Amino acid sequence: MNTNTADPGVSTPIYEKKEIIYSSTMGVCIVSDVTKLSADKNTPPIPYYVLKSYYDRTHVAYIPIENHEVELRTVMDEDAAGKAFEELKEAYAADPDHIPDELLVGELAYIMKLKPEELKIRAGAHVPGDDED
Repeated sequence: MNTNTADPGVSTPIYEKKEIIYSSTMGVCIVSDVTKLSADKNTPPIPYYVLKSYYDRTHVAYIPIENHEVELRTVMDEDAAGKAFEELKEAYAADPDHIPDELLVGELAYIMKLKPEELKIRAGAHVPGDDED
């Protein structure tokens, strides 16, 4: 992570190209590029992150480095993921038809090195076709 703040007034990316981060609109994503874009030729370009979804590389978002409303952060650490996974298990135990936050599931799956569907099954999600009659 780049923490360079040498020149105030000049946007310095916090995240660098190829870094894996979390976006509140995409979930786990890769900083594919840091670029400058302009609305038209009369507007000075401003720096943007080019984010690609970790799970669907065709899903791309352009987020301005400054003054954006999307939450961008590093992915949670293993301790936080363990706690969140336990909470997910408790939610499934209380309601087998629980519908989890898919972005959270994706983040936990990334940290735990699982596919999102595998993570949900390990947490106690109902498996379609697994009805016991």
